[in-house]
Amino acid sequence: MSSQEPNQRPRVPRQGWIPREQGGSSRRDPNLPQLLREIQEKLVKGVVECMICYDMVRRSAPIWSCSSCFSIFHLNCIKKWARAPTSVDSSVDKNQGFNWRCPGCQSVQLTSSKEIKYVCFCGKRPDPPSDFYLMPHSCGEPCGKPLETQTQRDLGGDEDLLCPHVCVLQCHPGPCPPCKAFAPPRMCPCGNKNITTRCSHRHSHVTCGHRCQKLLQCARHRCQRICHLAPCHPCQLPMDASCFCSKRVEVILCGDIAVRGDFKAQAGVFSCGSTCGRKLDCRNHVCVDTCHPGTCGECELLPSRIKTCCCGKTRLEEERQSCLDPIPTCSQVCGKSLPCGIHRCQQVCHAGDCSPCLVLVSHKCRCGSTSRTVECCKTKTENEKFTCQKPCGQKKNCGRHRCSERCCPLSNPNNVLNADWDPHLCSLPCGKKLRCGQHACESLCHSGHCPPCLETIFTDLMCACGKTSIPPPLPCGTPPPSCQLPCSIPQPCSHPASHSCHFGDCPPCSVPVTKECIGGHVALRNIPCGSKDIRCNKLCGKTRQCGLHACGRTCHLPPCDNPSPVPGIRASCGQTCGAPRRECRHTCTAPCHPSSPCPDTRCEFPVSITCSCGRITANVPCDAGGSCANYNADAVHEASIIPKLPLLLQPLGANGKKVPLGQRKLKCNDDCAKLERKRVLADAFEITTPNLDSLHFGDNSSASELLADMLRRDPKWVISVEERCKFLVLGKSRGNTQGLKVHIFCPMLKDKGDAVRLIAERWKLVVNAAGREPKRFVVVHVTPKSRAPARVLGIKGTTTINAPFPPAFDPLVDMDPRLVVSFLDLPRDADISALVLRFGGECELVWLNDKNALAVFNDPARAATAMRRLDHGTVYQGAVAVVVPNVGASATNAWGGSGTMKGRGGLAALKGNPWKKDVIQELSWKEDSWGDEEWTTGSANVQLPIQKKDAPISASINPWSVLNQESSSSSSVAAVKIDVSRKDSKSSAVTKLEPHDGGSDLGGQHARNFDALEVSDVVDDWEEACE
Repeated sequence: MSSQEPNQRPRVPRQGWIPREQGGSSRRDPNLPQLLREIQEKLVKGVVECMICYDMVRRSAPIWSCSSCFSIFHLNCIKKWARAPTSVDSSVDKNQGFNWRCPGCQSVQLTSSKEIKYVCFCGKRPDPPSDFYLMPHSCGEPCGKPLETQTQRDLGGDEDLLCPHVCVLQCHPGPCPPCKAFAPPRMCPCGNKNITTRCSHRHSHVTCGHRCQKLLQCARHRCQRICHLAPCHPCQLPMDASCFCSKRVEVILCGDIAVRGDFKAQAGVFSCGSTCGRKLDCRNHVCVDTCHPGTCGECELLPSRIKTCCCGKTRLEEERQSCLDPIPTCSQVCGKSLPCGIHRCQQVCHAGDCSPCLVLVSHKCRCGSTSRTVECCKTKTENEKFTCQKPCGQKKNCGRHRCSERCCPLSNPNNVLNADWDPHLCSLPCGKKLRCGQHACESLCHSGHCPPCLETIFTDLMCACGKTSIPPPLPCGTPPPSCQLPCSIPQPCSHPASHSCHFGDCPPCSVPVTKECIGGHVALRNIPCGSKDIRCNKLCGKTRQCGLHACGRTCHLPPCDNPSPVPGIRASCGQTCGAPRRECRHTCTAPCHPSSPCPDTRCEFPVSITCSCGRITANVPCDAGGSCANYNADAVHEASIIPKLPLLLQPLGANGKKVPLGQRKLKCNDDCAKLERKRVLADAFEITTPNLDSLHFGDNSSASELLADMLRRDPKWVISVEERCKFLVLGKSRGNTQGLKVHIFCPMLKDKGDAVRLIAERWKLVVNAAGREPKRFVVVHVTPKSRAPARVLGIKGTTTINAPFPPAFDPLVDMDPRLVVSFLDLPRDADISALVLRFGGECELVWLNDKNALAVFNDPARAATAMRRLDHGTVYQGAVAVVVPNVGASATNAWGGSGTMKGRGGLAALKGNPWKKDVIQELSWKEDSWGDEEWTTGSANVQLPIQKKDAPISASINPWSVLNQESSSSSSVAAVKIDVSRKDSKSSAVTKLEPHDGGSDLGGQHARNFDALEVSDVVDDWEEACE
């Protein structure tokens, strides 16, 4: 030691730890606790993980170690944890001050975060230096901790029972090893020998190995067992003994004898349970008590004990001489309490026991629902219990079955249940399938879940393909192993399986393919191969079994109808007939009747009739048809409707022929005559009558607010609708009655539809709405009463306007003309039943009056087919112009009239089909089909939007001349050549028509698609052109 430096401390021998370079872990002490060795090994390797920050605790980092679980944390981490509110234990008394829980073992620490210091494991040295030859965070000094602090805590702090030694190991982490010193000698349990053990084993129980020899509880024998801790067993030696009355002799165990110590065998040691029978002191009577120890009592009949009569109410005048003398009786009522405990004996004083109670009482059954009258003594007899026949019906404890016991005692809530019998305990077996799915529950019927299956599988559990297995034993119900290999079952569609191994049927194939819908309408792409019943959501359109109607259902599996019970005869399809009636333009409402004509019934369709001037209107049933020979029936029907009309009907003609109510007129009254006279005078003197519309949109305030709000939100759209109504009313001169002017607006939202109706009413147009939401559309047409309002939207400060130009087509306002077929000026004998029967589910038929109708389709191809197959169908001409520039100089107005452009040469007629090409028009013509006005504008670059792949429709004087192409092809081709040469020789500026007050301009990029138009684009088949 003299060779060491003065400042170098002497090396202390280290116990339980050896540096790695001096032998490694193989030379460590194996007697140390396992936790201590694991912590030492982790500290040396630097793999101790902090539970708070999940980072490794390095050799030089300050730490804190828990004294309960010995977990190691960074000092900064444990201080943050101690300050966190979540670390406080709310169950600790607040009087103990600040507390927090260890993150590892949740033991409560009563120190604040400021008091947590970095000290060595033994707690003697703060901030221990890092020394490679020492355990990390160790001071190198002996530990010195008491070895039984836990024992001290368990024993309540009794210092005499604690180990007096301290830990002698070098400062170390983890628990201290047990004490190896010797403790003072202890006495064995039997007290025959002193035993010396180590201090750590002094609380263990040791024996000497000799016989116990303690005196047993019988106080007659000693214990023969080896030295033991528990009390000695009762004496098991057999002994011959008699009962107390000496009637029985048995062999019993010595420990069962109640007498302790020595005893006389003749006196008896147990009771046999029978009557004693020994003579009493009187020598006349015997003891009637059960076999008992000791002497018998005195005789109950001794004269010294009997002083009264039998009932005890009268004292004896003469004393009896012997116990054999009879006891005298008196003349009073006995009055003793009977065995029932309720009534008393009513007999005269008598000897012996009283007779049973014979008082009649009301006795209820066990369930308490029925009662009977019976003697009181019978109510106490077990074999006389009264039961009724009422079944219980309450649910048993299982909750599934009901109690079928008759007169169940549990039906009465006042009854006390006998512990030996519970009628509501279900004794049926459960029988439910256990979770394994193979075995049934064998327990009694119960509520809740069944217990798990206790069976065991002793075979390999394999997947479906057999390549994955789980070895036995396995509990019953174990699911098969999950196999991730592809399914080995060949698919019926020959596609490779895209799912993994499984049991049961394969799922549908998910490979995308092209499949046809179940109705055979279209072929859909990217449909999973295994999908069935693919529907395209289009109307079926197939002819029903009646041969008249088209199936209106969406795409479905064939057939459309059930097979007809009578083959060869067309059966009814169940749809409404819908054929036009011959007497009126309404449709038949009877169910389909293919084998019989429409029934001749009175038409109940509501129609509006007016007076001659049109001022007064009324709604009446059409009343056409239903001709009856009984004149009184028609008169009664007419008499029931006439009182509801505002005015009387005009008289019929002299021929006496019946005229339906829907075709008659109301009589004009005096007000009608006054208004007509004023109108004639105003027209004669050119007087303009003031109108409230100059200041308001109308007399209805709510309608004015709706229209004003719409004009504020979307002024361009409102002005577009106004322009169409303006052109309908003012687009023809007075006296021209060439055709009916009508316009169809496209489907739109309800608020916009209401706005269209309000604007049309301002122009006195007739408004019809058709279709169902969300494809409901509005149709307006001109009547003789239609005229311009005093105030026109979009023109400020004017009350009169001239004839406007036709507005341009706008898909947000106007209906596509290719979807509409017109039936104008129909003859009286015209029959359009083919339209209703063939296309009834695909179009909306709108009747404008008795001679004019419109059919609006959903598909332009179906509209083209209807145009081709129907006799009276014509092109729909609305209030807009559909124009395509750079095609020809010919132009048509909004209603199909033709004219020549001013200053542009003659008229060139193009061969074209308006149902295969977009209509080509220019807004410059010389003669209007409604009048003789002459308009001069630049060519408007406005066209109809192209749907699908349709080619543009070229206009001609007769738009349906395409149906007769043989006679018109040459002239059409010539017209195209003339127009092309004129285009090359003369350069004309194409200007766009600005829509007046919000009209739509659609002549953008779509117009350029028509520059290369050729006559060969026209095809012959209408349906193929729109596919």
